[in-house]
Amino acid sequence: MIFSKALNLLEAVFSTFIQVAMSLPDIGKTVPDPKKSDILDLVGGDGPWQRRVFAVIFCCAIPLACHNMGMSFLAPNVDHWCARTPEFANLSVKEWRIIGLPPNDNKCSRYKFIDKYGENGKISNSSIGRTIVKCDSWEYDDSFYYSTIVNEFDLVCDREWLVSMSKSIFIAGYFCTMLVFGHVSDRFGRRTVISICNVIAVISATVSLFSASYFMFGICRFFIAVGVAGVFSTSFVLLMEVIGPEHRSFYGMVVNFGFSLGCVSLPVIAWLTRDWFWMQFVMTVPCYFLLSSWWLLPESPRWLLSRGKTEETVDLLLKIGSINKKTFPDMENQLRKATTKATEVHGVESGTGNIFQLFTAQLRRRTMIICFSWFVISFVYYGLSYNTNDLAGDPFVNFALYAVIEIPAYFFPLFVIRKWGRRNPMAFTLITGGAACLAMYPIPQDPWWISVSVSLFGKFCITCSFAILYIFTVELFPTVLRNIGLGSASMCGRSGSFIAPFMRELGYATHPVVPQLLFGVLAATSGFLGLLLPETNNTTVPDTIEEAGEMS
Repeated sequence: MIFSKALNLLEAVFSTFIQVAMSLPDIGKTVPDPKKSDILDLVGGDGPWQRRVFAVIFCCAIPLACHNMGMSFLAPNVDHWCARTPEFANLSVKEWRIIGLPPNDNKCSRYKFIDKYGENGKISNSSIGRTIVKCDSWEYDDSFYYSTIVNEFDLVCDREWLVSMSKSIFIAGYFCTMLVFGHVSDRFGRRTVISICNVIAVISATVSLFSASYFMFGICRFFIAVGVAGVFSTSFVLLMEVIGPEHRSFYGMVVNFGFSLGCVSLPVIAWLTRDWFWMQFVMTVPCYFLLSSWWLLPESPRWLLSRGKTEETVDLLLKIGSINKKTFPDMENQLRKATTKATEVHGVESGTGNIFQLFTAQLRRRTMIICFSWFVISFVYYGLSYNTNDLAGDPFVNFALYAVIEIPAYFFPLFVIRKWGRRNPMAFTLITGGAACLAMYPIPQDPWWISVSVSLFGKFCITCSFAILYIFTVELFPTVLRNIGLGSASMCGRSGSFIAPFMRELGYATHPVVPQLLFGVLAATSGFLGLLLPETNNTTVPDTIEEAGEMS
C-alpha cells in the first residue's frame, strides 16, 4: 500500500515536470516522419501510462549510479603507515612514525632494527645503520572514515592498483551485460530480463557484504554490474519502445536524471555511514524494492508484436488506451487490424545487417568518428568522475557538486539540439571540455574552489556531449544497421570507461598533469573530428545504407 502510494506520488511529480518542460519551446518533441505511422498513436504515445512506466525506470537508474560510482567512497584515499611491531605497541602513532618509519617512505616501508630510545632516553629518528624493509601490515587513519575496502583488504602500496581494478571490474560486468542480455531480451522479452537481472543484483550485492577477500569482493562487483546495468539498459530499451516517436529524445535524456540523483545521494550515504559495510548495505536495499518491477512494468508492446503475440499486444494496447483516456468506437477490432498491418509492414521493412557493413565506403568515416567519440567521452567522463578524491577540498562536497552538475548538463542539450542541431553543439562542448581539462594543471590548488570550478565546467561539457552523442548516433546510422552501430559504438565507450580508473596510477607513475593532458587533448580532438559528421537535425532518419550515404 505504502509503495503504491509512493509510486503514485512519484508519477504525479514526473507528470507535472514533464508537462511543464514539454510546454517550453524547442523542448521534448522531434519532427515525426509523416510517411510513417506508429501503433502507439492510436492509444497515446505520451500519457499517464507511459509516465508510470517512466517513474519505475527512473528509479532503476538510482542503484546503478550508486554501485557504479560507489568505489569513490568504498575505497577512498586513506592515510596509512606501517603497523607498529609488537615491541613498540605502546608507542603513540606520532612516536612510531618518528622512530620507526623512514622519512621519505613512511607508508610502505619501515625500519627492520629499531632502537626504541636514543641517547639520554629520548626518542630518536636517526636512521644510521638501520635496514629498511617493506611493510607486512598497516595502520590506517580512521578520523574521517571508520572502515573502507582499503583497510579491510590492505589495498595500499603494491596492492593499490586493485582499487582501480575494482572500478574496471564493474565496467567489465556492464560490458558483458550488453553482450549477453541484449540478445536474451530480444528472444525472451524485456520484462523477463529485467526481473532476472534484478535477482542477480540482489544476490550479488547481498553476498558482497560478507566478502572475506578482495577476490570475493571483486567477483561480487562484477555480478552487481551485470545485475543493475542489465536492469537499466533493458528498461531503457523498454521505455523507448513504449514512448511515441515524437517524445523519445526527451524521455531518453530525462531518464538520465535518475543516474544523477543516485550520484547526488551517494555522498550523503557515505557521510552518514563512513563505513563500507553499511554504505554497501544502504546501496543494496533499493535492489530489493526493484524486485517488484515484475508487477509494475509491462512487457514491451513492440516486442510482443515482433514475436507474433497479437492477442497479448491488443490486450496491452487496450489497457494503455484506457489509462491514457484514448478510446474510440470498435476499439478492439481497430487495434487488431492495426497490429496485423504493423506485423506485415515489419516483415517487409525489416532488414538484417552485419558489423562489416558499418565500414562500407558510405559509412566508414562516420563509424570511425562515432566510435572514437564514444571511447573518448566515456574515458574522460569516468576519468573526471573518479578524480574527486584527488581534488582540493572536501571529498563529499566535491562529489556532490560533480553529481549535481549533471542535471543541467542533461537538460541543456534539450534547448540547443533543436535550434543548433547535433553536430556543432557536440563539437563545441567537447572542445571546451577539453580546454577545461588542459587548464586544470596551471591553476593553483589554493583556493580550492577555483580548481574545482574549472573541473566542474569540464564535467558539465563532457556530460552534455554524452547526452547529444547518444541521439546523434541513433540518427546517423540507417535502420538496418542502427542497433549494430549503436552497440558497436557503446562497446568502444565501455573500453574507454574500463581504462579510465587507471589514470590515477598513470599520474602517480609519471606526473599528475599527464591524465589531464590526455583528457584534454583527446576531448578536443574528438570535437574537431565531430565537425566532419553530417548534421541530422530536421532530417528523416535513414532506412538504408544508400540513404545514410546521401546525408550531407
